[in-house]
Amino acid sequence: MTKLIVPATVFLLPVALIAVAAPSAAQQPVRVSSDVVCAECVITIDTVVTLGGLDGEGMEVIAHYSDIAVDPQERILVTHTMHRSVYVFDMAGRFLRTVGREGEGPGEFSMMITHLNAGPEYIHVFEVLNGRTLLDHDFEFVRRDHFPGQVHHSFVTESDVVAFSASIPSAAAVGHKLHFLDLSGEMVSHGAGDAAYHSRASSGAIVTGNEESLWVVEWDSTRISRWDLRPKPTLAGVWDRTVDEWERHDHGTRVWPGPGHTGAMLDESGLWIVWRVPDPDWRGRPRDVRMEGEREVTDPLQDIYDSWVELLDPDTGETLARYFDKEFLPGFVPGSRYVKAYHETEAGVPYIRLLEPRLSRRAGGARER
Repeated sequence: MTKLIVPATVFLLPVALIAVAAPSAAQQPVRVSSDVVCAECVITIDTVVTLGGLDGEGMEVIAHYSDIAVDPQERILVTHTMHRSVYVFDMAGRFLRTVGREGEGPGEFSMMITHLNAGPEYIHVFEVLNGRTLLDHDFEFVRRDHFPGQVHHSFVTESDVVAFSASIPSAAAVGHKLHFLDLSGEMVSHGAGDAAYHSRASSGAIVTGNEESLWVVEWDSTRISRWDLRPKPTLAGVWDRTVDEWERHDHGTRVWPGPGHTGAMLDESGLWIVWRVPDPDWRGRPRDVRMEGEREVTDPLQDIYDSWVELLDPDTGETLARYFDKEFLPGFVPGSRYVKAYHETEAGVPYIRLLEPRLSRRAGGARER
């Protein structure tokens, strides 16, 4: 077993997180228009790498439900629910190896892998109802932390503390939606008393941020919340965005297809979010049904959904720029600034591209693409 050596600096952030936040009045949500306020701001997106096709090793893991992360060595980590391994690719799209196998021993996975993320020192692998497996960057097993619940998105701090939003049915976590998991396996939860933080529909959310603050983006509503982490995790603001393209569609956990957020990322330009709505040209026209294993497959997702990438001012929630894409964008890739794009050919061959968004400023200012 690999010995877990934790540098002294790793405790700086967890100490703040472990402190219990004092009760405070729930923040009142602020309505924010999604109109673009920066006329000269333009989002451009470049393809970095493409994974997929019929030939080559590792292609069986490429699907619309593949979970992807990028580690600090720029290796692409891929898995999905039909496999009990992590597939590793380089940034040229070449398959390198698999990590783990089905089983219950150290470094093995007995349940579906629902989420991957990579921090500065460790790789975090989450299984459904089975907690987190921690690997080092040589893919050696470090530890396993068992807890119930399903983690589908997370943010990893510079000290490898994992922040995530999920329904965790344990005595210490039930009723809370924001959780912090440190390298020792200790989980601290927050948010039960902040009514404005909770979505009307979703039990989980997308989390991104930095060492000072976290932004929590609900899956199934336009609500975005900001948490300040120091000196204690505190709900600092809640925005309800008014998005015309979103409001034109029915939404909720029982409605398909419906609008939804699929990813978020914070960088020096601001708060990036990715969301999708049903393609107005799609009317549920099925093509010949084919079988993928035991699953019936009809229309490709790029025919069903349109996607948007938006850049928000993290202080006000105002939209600085937006980008429209007819492709299906399942969100940002953890551990990176890349957006995942999924495309399926007419023959049913799946491809995943990693895209890099950038903000530029154009004289004369097109408001959106």
